[in-house]
Amino acid sequence: MERTLTDRINNKTWSIQQTGNQVLTSSNGGKAKEKGFDDPGEAAKYVQKETWSRLKKGFVLHNPQAGAGQPVLHRYIGGGYTGFMPLAAMEDTNTFFCSYVVGQFEKEEIYLMDDQGEKQTTYELPGQQLILDMRYCAAQKVLLLNIDHHIAGLSLGNGELERYTPKMPASTLSVSGSTALWYDKSSLVVYDLGTNTVRYTRQVECEKYGGHSTQLCAVLSHDSRLMAYCSHTGEIVIVDMTTMQEHTIAKDKNAMTSSMAFSPDDRLLFTQEQYGSWSLKCYDLNTMTGCKDWMTPDIKSFAIHERRRLLAVYNYGKIQLFDLHTMKPTMAFEVEHVVKNCTLAFTQDYLAVYTDYGCVSLYALA
Repeated sequence: MERTLTDRINNKTWSIQQTGNQVLTSSNGGKAKEKGFDDPGEAAKYVQKETWSRLKKGFVLHNPQAGAGQPVLHRYIGGGYTGFMPLAAMEDTNTFFCSYVVGQFEKEEIYLMDDQGEKQTTYELPGQQLILDMRYCAAQKVLLLNIDHHIAGLSLGNGELERYTPKMPASTLSVSGSTALWYDKSSLVVYDLGTNTVRYTRQVECEKYGGHSTQLCAVLSHDSRLMAYCSHTGEIVIVDMTTMQEHTIAKDKNAMTSSMAFSPDDRLLFTQEQYGSWSLKCYDLNTMTGCKDWMTPDIKSFAIHERRRLLAVYNYGKIQLFDLHTMKPTMAFEVEHVVKNCTLAFTQDYLAVYTDYGCVSLYALA
C-alpha cells in the first residue's frame, strides 16, 4: 500500500508505503526513510497515525486510482466535534456539501467540495447556531438546511438564505425532486419549492420517547407520491398523497425511529432505530410488514444510492454495502480517521463520509 499526500498551498508532497512490517516515508520526492515493526498490524497503525498528522497540517490525499473500498480522498476540515456532521451530495456529480463550526460557534461555514478536496464555494452563516441536517434540491439549486430545528433554504445562485419555518421543538427534513417535507406548527408540511405552494399538510402529535426525546421522523418517496412518518414509537404511517389512502405499519415500541429512506423503486422503507435497538429495519410496502429475512447488526448511519441501488451502513469502524436487487452484502471496508460515528452520502461514483474526527472522505465503490 502506497499513498501520496499533497500540500497544494506550499507545493509539498509526502508519501508513505507499507510492505508487511516495513514502512517507507519520503518528502518532496526525496530519499526514503525506512522503519521496521514487529508485525504488520503495528505498521498499519503507524501509517494511519502519520497520515492523520499530515492531514491535520493541511495535506490532502487524492487517489483517483483507488481500488474498491479504498479512499479516493481524505481532507481534514477541522476538529471540535459538535455531534452533527451534515453531508449532502450534489446530484449526478462527485461534489458534495459539508459544514463546519468555526471556533466557539463564531460562525458556521458550508463548503461545496469536489472530488479532489478543493473547496469550490464557501458559504458563511451567522454564529451561535448549528446545522443539524442538510438536503440538496437540484431542481431548484437550493440547499435546504435544518438549523436548530428551523428549516431554511440556501440559494446557490446568490447565497441568500430563505427561512421556511420558525424554530420548533422538533424537526424533520426530506427532499424529492422539487418537493420538500418538514415540520411546522404541529403539522407535517409537503411543500413545492418550484411554485412556493403547500401541497399537503398533516397534523401530528409527537410522542416523547422515554420522556426525553421527541419521536418525529418523516420522508418522501422518490416519486414524491408517498410520505412515511413516525410520530409514535409503535407505528409508522404511510400516506399516498395522490389517493389520500393511509396505511399503518406496526413497529417495535422499544426503539425510537431516527431516520428513514425509501428504496429506489419505492417498494421498501428502511428505518434506523435508536436506544431500544440500533438496527436498520426494512418494511415491505406491498404487505405493510417487516421483511423477516432482512437483518443488520447495530448501525450508526446509512445511505442509499438511487441509481446504482446500493445501501451503505456504518457500524464500529466499518462500512458494509448491500445490493438492493438481491438484498445481499457485496463489500465491507474499514473507515479511516473515525472515532465512533460518521455521516454517509453517495455521490455519483463514490461514497462520501464525514467523520467525528473532522475528516471528509470519498471511498471507491468499484
